[in-house]
Amino acid sequence: MNLIEVRQVCKTVYQGFQKKRVLNKIDFFVEKGEFVVLLGENGAGKTTLLNLILGILQPSEGEVKLMGLSPEESSARTSVGAVLQKTNVPPNLKVKELVQLVCSYYPNSQTVVDILKKVGLEDQSEAWASQLCGGETQRLFFALALVGNPELLILDEPTKHLDAKGDELFWQEIRRYREQGVTILMITHSQSDLKELSQLATRYVTLHKFNEALTEGQLTESESIKSQEDILVKCKNQEKPQKEIVIHPQNVVFIFLQQIWVEIIQLLRTPLFLLGIILFACCITVIPFQGEVAKQALLSFSVLILLTISIERLGKRVSVERAEGWLKLLRVTPLPPIVYIAAKLVTTLLISAITITLIMILGVWRLKIDTDIEQVLLIFFSLVLGVIPFAVFGLALSYLTQPKSYDSIAGLSIPLGLASCGALPLTHPHFLEDVVAFSPFYHYRELTLWAAGLSYDQHLSLHLLWLLWAGGVFGFMAVWAYKRDSVIQ
Repeated sequence: MNLIEVRQVCKTVYQGFQKKRVLNKIDFFVEKGEFVVLLGENGAGKTTLLNLILGILQPSEGEVKLMGLSPEESSARTSVGAVLQKTNVPPNLKVKELVQLVCSYYPNSQTVVDILKKVGLEDQSEAWASQLCGGETQRLFFALALVGNPELLILDEPTKHLDAKGDELFWQEIRRYREQGVTILMITHSQSDLKELSQLATRYVTLHKFNEALTEGQLTESESIKSQEDILVKCKNQEKPQKEIVIHPQNVVFIFLQQIWVEIIQLLRTPLFLLGIILFACCITVIPFQGEVAKQALLSFSVLILLTISIERLGKRVSVERAEGWLKLLRVTPLPPIVYIAAKLVTTLLISAITITLIMILGVWRLKIDTDIEQVLLIFFSLVLGVIPFAVFGLALSYLTQPKSYDSIAGLSIPLGLASCGALPLTHPHFLEDVVAFSPFYHYRELTLWAAGLSYDQHLSLHLLWLLWAGGVFGFMAVWAYKRDSVIQ
């Protein structure tokens, strides 16, 4: 039974404006119980092959199966643990918090205490994950690969940067998992690793560069079964009826709650961000209007700050996660994309709700706005719920653009939104006035005018349906872009 199936896979990447073929017609299979070592020169495409197997990359041609499923499905990784290169941990989480979060993604996870003991980090449970030394960080990555009691381990140079203690603990765990029959696929360049692997590996596979491939193809193989006893064991295992791969169901609600909790504590540990939001909200007190004009000004100010939070700030946080490698680490776990996106949205709505509450209190008190509690609640919910499509848009935009350019693009989207919502008068050319009616920003503005009891165009149902439609389209874009993130690839 194959846990990994790669059939006739090709992969072409872009270097500047030129295409480069990295993998060509690759056939690669890993059976249950094997320990396969993947060798090859730097640049041969070993990491690319692992990224294809884990669903981080999509093949240009061919088909990949992981645990019998498409590797893009989060359920395919519920029994898979992986250590990859160029990943990172978030800056505002402690070691035990990070391990606990990743444990929640797996239906059959180990306890935080047990997993930290296995990698020798039990004394660092209260330390900030981002402040561990290089060897300890690599041990933490290995711990995250083990949390789900994996049936398959995929390891890309896992001993790189390990200290002496970490190296000893690593091989101790690998031997233990090998005895349990766990399937392992490992890349290494280390001679000391190869010495250890001589007693563990069942097969060595060498991946050659595309332009240096042999007549038999890019992959060449050699078995490494050292004794007649090993051969007999292998034959007996082949005679046994193969069990089907079991995919354990995930507790999506539990994952969602854990993800929200982590998002909240990370926000609370960035006080400058929260302070900036509060100070910005307090600017409502300097608006030189009162009465109905003040109500209009309060709405415009609220819309501006909510668009800033949902598009500029939310997208910026995601861009940082992409650039620093945290999102790549999440992608090799069974975290469902929709849960990740939903947790980001709920956190943004929570910040928006707190901000609008502060603005409403200060606005009603300072600007002497004549209103009742029912209308205040109506304005509150229309502002907060109406901003959801734009928060989803911010997420989609953050995945579709390069992190370095996100600030500039997001900064332009807000004034363009204000112009397209009709808040700025557009008289020349006249067709722009008709174009405004197709802007989600326009429908958001009309919804808030209705909630405030101000003059609007009397098409409330249309505005609600348009915002729902926009949220659905942006949501589809966000999930699609999350799965095909070019930065983490």
